[in-house]
Amino acid sequence: MTKNSVFKTFKKKLLGNNENTSRHVIFIVFFIIYVVMCVYYLYPLFWTLSNSLKSVEEYYDSTLALPKTWDFGYYVKIFTTFRVGEAGFWTMAVNSFWLAFGSQILNLLASAMLAYPLARYNFPGKNFLYGVIVFRITIPIIGGSAAGYKLIRALNMLNNPLPYSLTWFMGFDMSALIMYGYFKGISKEYSEAAYMDGATRLQTLLTVVLPQAIPCIIALYISNVMGRWNQYSESMLYLTKFPNLAYGLYLFQDEVLFVEGGTPMFYGAIILSAIVPIVLFMVGQKTMLLNMSVGGLKG
Repeated sequence: MTKNSVFKTFKKKLLGNNENTSRHVIFIVFFIIYVVMCVYYLYPLFWTLSNSLKSVEEYYDSTLALPKTWDFGYYVKIFTTFRVGEAGFWTMAVNSFWLAFGSQILNLLASAMLAYPLARYNFPGKNFLYGVIVFRITIPIIGGSAAGYKLIRALNMLNNPLPYSLTWFMGFDMSALIMYGYFKGISKEYSEAAYMDGATRLQTLLTVVLPQAIPCIIALYISNVMGRWNQYSESMLYLTKFPNLAYGLYLFQDEVLFVEGGTPMFYGAIILSAIVPIVLFMVGQKTMLLNMSVGGLKG
């Protein structure tokens, strides 16, 4: 008896011959799984929002209970009390924007410039560069921090955003490895048709290959920006005069007991700082789905 016949026999004994019954069972199972996953991921956000609307007394009375009265006063105080040195909330928000969004523009540009020739051309040193990318990914972030800090300090890049931005334009990271695989999956017939029409290699990259890689680029950009938005180590080590929101939250969590209304204010700051990644993901997810629906060879 083959595996397919065994499966069909088991299916008939379990669900009968009614195909609609099996579909309903599968739908119910997946629906339950999705509901559990939604609760698992949304509960921490709901818990943080609930505690940000409580008074200090309510919070220490019960962190799980809903707020008796919704107090938005602590959200107003965030813009005046939530500070790191001379940097207030809005200053840290601006720093978060250019650190997260700006860095990933340079990073993905460098990754694309490195991954494209590795995926499409054969040249001396190709395997070596690919090996460098893989080796670079395997180095622990913490393990390389000391050497990186010493180098950046020697080059006078500390608290100097313009020269420090050169560190974002490297490309030897996971983004380059993902783009390498994506570029190899794009049919070369597009490029060959562009060459026949007189396009240069640069024009082929910019007008033929990169537009087809938009879904990959958008997905990488969104994930990288969200990761960089929540990263405080860069501001803590290299740009201490330009604290972002993640670094501000990292420092403020040790001061909540010494600031009036510090605990609800801390949770409120978390909610405000989470708005940008949430909106970015919602907008970017739709864009990715629209771009993924376009493609294929046309004759």
